[in-house]
Amino acid sequence: MLKFIMVLLACNFLIGCANSDEQQQFYRRINEAYDFEVTHCDSFAMARGKGKGEFALRDAKMQAMNYGEEIGGTHIVWLQIDEGEETKVVAVIYKCLQ
Repeated sequence: MLKFIMVLLACNFLIGCANSDEQQQFYRRINEAYDFEVTHCDSFAMARGKGKGEFALRDAKMQAMNYGEEIGGTHIVWLQIDEGEETKVVAVIYKCLQ
């Protein structure tokens, strides 16, 4: 009986530690920032994203942030957000040493 309870507790612990897609969205290697927060950093790329539908802005920003992460950026500053039939975003990617 004790073994069964220990296995049950271990399974619950492992299930609790597993991350769902929604939880993983909160962890990013790139940080959203304002201009004044990245004055000591190097800007090295532009990122763009597009989205449609109910979560258009979220999807567009996610595309740009994913690109920024892929190329090694640490911070992203949004320059332009156009919301319409198709939402478009433009951002600058920075690499900060701190």
